[in-house]
Amino acid sequence: MLNSPPRRHVLPRALGPVPDGDLAAPFESLGNPTRLRIVERLAATPEVRVSDLAFQLGVSQPRLSWHLRLLRRSRIVTTRRDGREVLCRLDREAILDHLGRFRALIDGRLSIEPTPSAAAALGVPTRESPLPEVLP
Repeated sequence: MLNSPPRRHVLPRALGPVPDGDLAAPFESLGNPTRLRIVERLAATPEVRVSDLAFQLGVSQPRLSWHLRLLRRSRIVTTRRDGREVLCRLDREAILDHLGRFRALIDGRLSIEPTPSAAAALGVPTRESPLPEVLP
């Protein structure tokens, strides 16, 4: 049997919806060097075709689409279809919103405690929902 690379497991949340105000998603998305290079390229142009971006970065189009999906989910990138072409650009308004929320967090004006609706979407217990009782 050939030595194959270890399988990478995607967290179930990786493709699910992101609750409003979740700061973890954009920072998690930017934690990958390829996605940072995508953002760097998009910052230099108003809009670029996905096929051109894949060529510029030297990645396959399916791999680039995967990265773009995660960046779209985190509201860092938006895409639009023009005929057969897909064009992408930075979602600068959403990025400014992320930065504003991060600034409020570090200034002590924002709590990272999830709201009840966000916590329910992520399956995280909040103060309103007590932890299950553990029996000895």
